[in-house]
Amino acid sequence: MNNMITPKEIEQKTMSPEKRKSAKNDYFAFYIGRPLTYVLTIPFLYTNISPNAVSYISFVPTIVGFVLLAMGKNELALFGGWFAFFLWSMLDGIDGNIARYKKQFSKMGDTLDAAAGYFAMALIFFGAGIAATNDAACLLNNWFGSYPNVYTIFGGLSGMCTIMPRLIMHKAMTSIGSKDAGGMKDRTHYGVVKILALNITSVPGMVQILLLVCIFTHMLDLYTVAYFFINLAVMVISMRSIFKG
Repeated sequence: MNNMITPKEIEQKTMSPEKRKSAKNDYFAFYIGRPLTYVLTIPFLYTNISPNAVSYISFVPTIVGFVLLAMGKNELALFGGWFAFFLWSMLDGIDGNIARYKKQFSKMGDTLDAAAGYFAMALIFFGAGIAATNDAACLLNNWFGSYPNVYTIFGGLSGMCTIMPRLIMHKAMTSIGSKDAGGMKDRTHYGVVKILALNITSVPGMVQILLLVCIFTHMLDLYTVAYFFINLAVMVISMRSIFKG
């Protein structure tokens, strides 16, 4: 590579018109997160590192983030946990950028990328629930004082609700040949309600933004409880669409 690689060049080579139509409905991830990954991808393109290697590496900040959220005793430690999940979201974009730029994509790479994503989706809510349990300043502690582990339970269930419809969607696509799994896979035709749900539950997007805010405002309890009901509702509606479709 003799010429200087630019973010614009990476965007042109990695973002097809079809992918753009699907990705642009996730507003924060598309307009802020993705441009950041273009910049961060540049150093990787000057190396021989494979996209699969980056996917494997992305498991590390997820684990670190979960441990810091679960064991952190102050805002600095919790911020470190948040930043680790943010780093995962960057690596989650970088591996795909490398794969499409160098044309090194594969079915195994796609599977590995999905596995890393599901891992992060489950642990970010679980970690937030444990952090809420450990934060004595949380607003709802008086409500659930007799059940100190209630936020941990909500967080764990919330993570499960996040990945469950995705697993069933992929199973429907492979087992019964459903191409769009009841309209859940194709984001280009999402209506207002689905776009709103997509943005609220986007782990690289609003999930991380609100987590950061709630860490410094001691509202992780509200965050955990609210996302449990949101993720539960999205799971039920998504599964209904998949099975109906």
